[in-house]
Amino acid sequence: MTDPRAWVDRLYREHGHAVFRRARRLLGDAEDARDVVHDVFLDLYRDGDRFAGRSSVATYLYSMATHACLNRLRNGRTRTRLVAIEGSARSGAAAGRGEARTLAHQILAQLDEHDAALAVYLYCDELTHEEVADLLGCSRRHVGDLAQRLHRRLEERVA
Repeated sequence: MTDPRAWVDRLYREHGHAVFRRARRLLGDAEDARDVVHDVFLDLYRDGDRFAGRSSVATYLYSMATHACLNRLRNGRTRTRLVAIEGSARSGAAAGRGEARTLAHQILAQLDEHDAALAVYLYCDELTHEEVADLLGCSRRHVGDLAQRLHRRLEERVA
């Protein structure tokens, strides 16, 4: 990569909208999503040499966005704001969805980074074990083992 700025600018034009959609879906807030897009592409500019080309750039950015969102959920500010937003003026089914979303965010914020990413890939994105294996760089069987372990941990937390 001869000119990192030109490379990142090109990737932003090509994939910035997808990173934004990913972040908005996970965070539920456009402002936070814009911050994540900024963080992802700034990190890419600073440490672009970490992209080893083992996956597509889109897959790499997807993973970066997921981890940036999970980190943001863990930091408490977003979690507190989500509880306030979701708790205000909700009724019926909308309240149930809001409470479920808030609970999901709270659980994700408590998981370690790897388990949280796995939970997002499996339960939010509904990716197959093969797709998750490609993202994580491991075997499909290993993803199955991780998924079973995660399922047990989530059951314990919810109970």
